Amino acid sequence: MKKEMIPSSATEETRPAEQENREEKPEQPKTDNRRYLRALRDLIIRIALLALVIYVLVFHLVGITVMPSGDMYPRIDLGDLVLYYRLEQSIHAQDVIVFEKPTDYLEESYDEFGLVEEEAASVDKPWWRKALNWIGFKDPSEPEKTMFICRVVAGPGDTVQISDGEGLVINGNHMIESGIFYQTYEYSGFVEYPLELGRGEYFVLADYRNGGADSRFFGAVKEQEILGTVITIMRRNNM
Repeated sequence: MKKEMIPSSATEETRPAEQENREEKPEQPKTDNRRYLRALRDLIIRIALLALVIYVLVFHLVGITVMPSGDMYPRIDLGDLVLYYRLEQSIHAQDVIVFEKPTDYLEESYDEFGLVEEEAASVDKPWWRKALNWIGFKDPSEPEKTMFICRVVAGPGDTVQISDGEGLVINGNHMIESGIFYQTYEYSGFVEYPLELGRGEYFVLADYRNGGADSRFFGAVKEQEILGTVITIMRRNNM
């Protein structure tokens, strides 16, 4: 058999092509850079989406706060972590709610009521709330407010009567509350009874009835002051 002879000219044409392929190899680092940038971009997008989900959950769907006082003892103790739902449309008796009241009004009344030393910690704005104000989640020009957690005992249209002899009376009925271990006394000099609740107003009481700050002290809680209803709590001593 005869071997085919490859022209020398064809061999010469192949060599430059091989040299060009060898010269293209140094471009490999550029491909690696593109892959790195693509992976970095995907990571940033995922982090941004996660931050968006957390923002929606924490600032629009649920909220987390720390029980500022012992007013709900023994159900909720001072320092317990409280998780509450922000989008509750209907509030019923025995619901535990988180709400705010103007601090300036409370400070004046605290002095008269003799609760300055006992409730001072709840009047001072916590550091995390100041941080939220600083980064723009709340208008700093708004009046400073104090957070409370109490139990709803009456709603719009109800008539509330409290006296030292009869205790809590709603719509003419003497209330017997399960899980409440203290007598409900009137805080004289603050709220006039009988108190008829208007539209969007709720009467709340602290579970600790002997000195807890509630509607006996600052009156009805308005719907726009309510932050949400408590879903669950995490005990401080179990964390």
